[in-house]
Amino acid sequence: MTRRVLQILLPLLVVGVGVSGSIWLVNNKNQVQPIPREKFKPNVETVEVSLGDFKPVIPAQGTVKPHTVVGLSPEISGRIVFVSPKLVVGGLFEEGEELVRIDSREYELILQQANAQTNSAQSNITNALAQLSSALAQKAQSEARIIREKSEAKAARAEWVLLGKNKPPPDLLLRVPQINEAKAGIASANALARAADAQLQSAKALLKAAEAAREQAELNVKRCVINAPFNCRVQSANVGIGQIVSLASVLAQLQSIDYAEIRLLLPLDQFRHLEINNVYRGGMSNTNGPSVTLTAHGNKWPGRIVRSEGEIQSGTQMMAVVAKVKKPYGGDRPALSFGQFVSATIQGRLFNGIATLPTTVLRDDDFVYVANNNKLHARKVTVLWSNRKQIAISAGLKNGERVCTSSLDSFVEGMGVSTILKSDNE
Repeated sequence: MTRRVLQILLPLLVVGVGVSGSIWLVNNKNQVQPIPREKFKPNVETVEVSLGDFKPVIPAQGTVKPHTVVGLSPEISGRIVFVSPKLVVGGLFEEGEELVRIDSREYELILQQANAQTNSAQSNITNALAQLSSALAQKAQSEARIIREKSEAKAARAEWVLLGKNKPPPDLLLRVPQINEAKAGIASANALARAADAQLQSAKALLKAAEAAREQAELNVKRCVINAPFNCRVQSANVGIGQIVSLASVLAQLQSIDYAEIRLLLPLDQFRHLEINNVYRGGMSNTNGPSVTLTAHGNKWPGRIVRSEGEIQSGTQMMAVVAKVKKPYGGDRPALSFGQFVSATIQGRLFNGIATLPTTVLRDDDFVYVANNNKLHARKVTVLWSNRKQIAISAGLKNGERVCTSSLDSFVEGMGVSTILKSDNE
């Protein structure tokens, strides 16, 4: 009986003790107070906007070429008797320097003949002038004789009348034969004058022809010496002593070295950054165009953009400008060799009120994040110019504003941030 009671009461006692303990634990538990935490604010680097003047530097590439290449050909035919030792590929000549000489003996003989013909024609003119003068003198004498004979005839007629002669005076008394003889002398003098004048005109024509032949002969003698037409470099040469040349012969190819030209292709949107007048016309020379610096193998050459070609390439939508560099093979600097590939940096025109910032500030091509009171705000801007490291913004920012340069995983308008001002030297 006692065992039966224990089996019933003992479980009830255990349950009661457990319930009582649970109630006590619930009533006496510790209250946990939550610790307040601030919202997370990412650290971002910013740069300060400083508006100022800006000149973009536009990169380009091109190949150096001579502005003029001519073939050297003789103006006469003959045998080569002299070739300058510098007339080889790469040789440099100054304007007027002797390149080649052709045997001139044949042309000098022709010149002597032309001089003789000129002297002969001048002698003929002298003779014709003498004959003309003689004829005019003869005519003058005959005219004077006629006047004299007529005077004597008049006096004889008056004397015949005073003598009371009724019949007409004879011709001999009236000097008729003498007057007719004087008139014949005038006619003869006129004929001689006409012949002398014809001879004179013929002699003058012969003199002109002789002088023209002499000038041609003198010119041919001068052409026997071939000089450099300008300051030049020899691109190729095909001439030697003893060679027979003609008008069709090309003795050498000469490149002008007064200045070199470099053709640079630029995208169309870059032209608004350049001070080039009439860029779409092409061929307009501009000696005050943008300055350009050419670089190759560590060497630099200053130049200037002088014109654009004025033609847009349909495939690339680019247009070429031409840079000019004076004396590519002269001076103390290294030669700017023709055919050399060079890099170019072109100085753009001056813009005012421009913010120059690192490219990391740009978001989605035309937005930046402006930090104001530790909050970020997206703002649309106008990008004037950009390269890999730098952008120039022409509108949308004010002087003194701070722009975020850090990359963000996500952005929410007005999000809080902790800003770190980055100096220009960092």
